[in-house]
Amino acid sequence: MMSKRLYGAGLMSTLVLSVLVQGCPQDGSNPLCCTEFKAGATIDANIGGSAESKVAVQAVADFAGIASAAVSDITTACRGMAEDLGASETDRAAAEKNTDASAKLNAYCELAVKQIASVKATAGGTLAVDFEAPKCSASIAAKADCQAKCSGSASCDVKANPPKCTGGSLQVACKGECTAKAGATLRCEGKCSAECKGSCTAKGGVECAGKCDGECEGSADAGTGSALQADGTCKGLCKGTCEVTAPGATCTGSCTGECGGSCTGSAEVSVKCDGECKADFEPLKCEGGKLEGGCKVDAKCDANCDASVSAKAECSPPSVSVKFDGGANVEAQAKLVGTLEANLGVVLAFKERLEGMVDATASFSANVGAVTDIKAACIPPVVAAVGSALADTKAALGATVSVTGAVGK
Repeated sequence: MMSKRLYGAGLMSTLVLSVLVQGCPQDGSNPLCCTEFKAGATIDANIGGSAESKVAVQAVADFAGIASAAVSDITTACRGMAEDLGASETDRAAAEKNTDASAKLNAYCELAVKQIASVKATAGGTLAVDFEAPKCSASIAAKADCQAKCSGSASCDVKANPPKCTGGSLQVACKGECTAKAGATLRCEGKCSAECKGSCTAKGGVECAGKCDGECEGSADAGTGSALQADGTCKGLCKGTCEVTAPGATCTGSCTGECGGSCTGSAEVSVKCDGECKADFEPLKCEGGKLEGGCKVDAKCDANCDASVSAKAECSPPSVSVKFDGGANVEAQAKLVGTLEANLGVVLAFKERLEGMVDATASFSANVGAVTDIKAACIPPVVAAVGSALADTKAALGATVSVTGAVGK
């Protein structure tokens, strides 16, 4: 009589052989295959498990996908800087030889840091790097949708349970007047009643003292003709969009930036702002802060929602301006200016995003470890994805710190 141990081993061998012979069908019919989970993708509901487990696994997919993309994009930026700054073919070939993505990232970014230091020394003078600090925006709708899945309900009412944007600004769509909160400035996208510091688009033109995306003409007082300055800025009437409007100028059209008065929307057209809305409003996003609260759900599930939302936050690369003060090697200075203005913005944007992701890793990794009720074949790849995501996040953040440190930012 065959023992149970031998029978079980034989059955497992038969099942494994079945997978090897038949492959993994995409309909999920083979219990030894996991087609329901993939890093960076929306999970298939057929993965099974409780609502909380599905949220946790989706957080893993989101987190792992963004972490992998960060490694890839930062590697590309560092490769570009290393090549532009004259890294030897031997050093670049050695970096490219790495088959592990994180090892390749580290190799190229170390090479970029080395070349930045070398070219800075050759260029001479003082390097000045200016940019507006990147701010990541977390979606209120994404958080609400995730919280609804935690509780198993159809929706999460963000008006009844408004979230907080700790350390940042909460942007809303306001169907009425929006004014600045006490002690704060007002940023808006829409009709501004007073001075607009940012960009203004108006029919017929706007008085401008900055960059004009359109035709720059003389103001009514200065007469007609071009008002384009030697440095490329406009000082006159901009028939288009003016960035950084003239001090004291009122934006009679659509303002995007800081508004010195109030922003006004209507029942038909909402205005986007980060102030107090005196009418019906809809929360949109948390910019430059940590999105917290909202609908009441299990704390562990909510932490996984936070991890997912922080991973998917929008972080646009800032425009970078690089200049040298003094120095004699103009060619070396030009190389450094060109490559930093082309690649540093990507590094800065990912640095901001990755710092937010690191804040969510502790509770995220602990909570995912409790997921045991999903399809058995999917548990190993999910656990492996957690480990890879944490390692990628740490490596990518470390690379951004090294590069920004090399340029003094």
